[in-house]
Amino acid sequence: MSDSQIENEAKIGFLSILKRLWPSFVINNSFAFTLSTIFINFLIVSNIIWPGESFHSGEMGILVGTSTYMMAFSGIIFGLLADRYSRKLLMSITEIIFGFGFLLNGFVAQGLGLETYTSFLIFSLIRGFATGGFWPIINSFGNDSTEEGERSQFFGTLQASFQLFQLVGMVVSAVLFQNSFWREFFWIIGIIYILFGFLILVKGKEPKRASTQKELKEVLLNGDISYDYKLNKKTFKLTILTPTNVIAFIEGFFTTIMLMIPDFLFTPYIQSEPYNISPFAASIFMIMFGLPGGILGSLGFAKLSDRLSKRNIKNRVYMIVISIICLFGSYIAAFFLPLPHFSVDQGNNLGFLLSNPMIWMLGAIILAARAVVGLWSINQPPILQAINLPEAQGAIGSANQFLENIGSGTGPIIAGTVLVLFSNNYQLTVGITMGIGIIGGLLWLLAARWINKDVNRISEILKERSIELGKNNKS
Repeated sequence: MSDSQIENEAKIGFLSILKRLWPSFVINNSFAFTLSTIFINFLIVSNIIWPGESFHSGEMGILVGTSTYMMAFSGIIFGLLADRYSRKLLMSITEIIFGFGFLLNGFVAQGLGLETYTSFLIFSLIRGFATGGFWPIINSFGNDSTEEGERSQFFGTLQASFQLFQLVGMVVSAVLFQNSFWREFFWIIGIIYILFGFLILVKGKEPKRASTQKELKEVLLNGDISYDYKLNKKTFKLTILTPTNVIAFIEGFFTTIMLMIPDFLFTPYIQSEPYNISPFAASIFMIMFGLPGGILGSLGFAKLSDRLSKRNIKNRVYMIVISIICLFGSYIAAFFLPLPHFSVDQGNNLGFLLSNPMIWMLGAIILAARAVVGLWSINQPPILQAINLPEAQGAIGSANQFLENIGSGTGPIIAGTVLVLFSNNYQLTVGITMGIGIIGGLLWLLAARWINKDVNRISEILKERSIELGKNNKS
């Protein structure tokens, strides 16, 4: 097959995935666009709440941490609902709630200290409740809308677009917040997301449950046959409590702590004295270096992951371990790099910043970190889908998300607390907290012992059900 034919097939595959799963991209990228709004504007938001005071790192850590905890708990609810009800309807509901969380935040009174902080916290929790449903719904929806051989491409494309929208949103919010248009940002985003929710409700299509499972695909072509199995006590014990599932749950807690700490610490680190890099310059910097790394890493590693997983699903495990180790090294290097000191004017001058070799070295580290994070995010979901039944995809996605979000929420709280205890010593804080993520890599290595057995167990159950569904239809 020629290179042009391969390229055309890849384009057709991407367009087909986008056509079938566009509601997933809408809600996922809605989250992505606003994910860094608070992170990139930490100092500005702190000043909106407490004008003229120093950075309230502890309170800001609680603001983002508790929202992530809310995501963890609401995800359990939406995960169970996704295994029983229309995923399209649930996507619409969560997107609309998410939009209202932004719209109402735009009306918060400024500069009242605790009162303003409480309002920010309440609307952050509302958004956290909505976004908690995004991933388990996407996981269930995607499992029934993609073939096994294209799932890494789906998650890779999803991750690439996520990073694109995250970085674009970072720039937009940085510009608007820096120019005191934070209310307008919340209002406009809120209205757009509410409209997106109604669009999904009207135009979205619900896939047939379990219709893409290779063991069930042929029998479910019959329109009169539907997959109506529900998770029960027996199948829960047989499939959910498998070694690979248990390890994936525990691993997520440690890995997401590692992933969240740099996001929480990096922006205030480079924006504070003595570096003084402005939010706008920081966001452009992330687009220049983070965006290419994120997109190329996600899309490039997606095809590689699918190809290697066909040989043995253990290869997905090994790629996750590589990702965790590389992320740890990259983040440590970023904070220990001897950056030059800048004045406020120099920190707002992107051209001046880019004339410094150390800034380019920092950019190379960010590019590498953004590229390898894709290995984790595009290989973990297909593993969880392969070792769980169709009727458990929402539940397993939400259970895994629960511990990951607990980790994500705990990361900023730990980092903020440690930063205060050690008098804003970022290097010491990173050194103490980042080692937690290595535990996740060690746990995944342990999972390689059982993963093939867990995959085969699911395949045998589905083969039996295929025969059962065929017999029931004939009778």
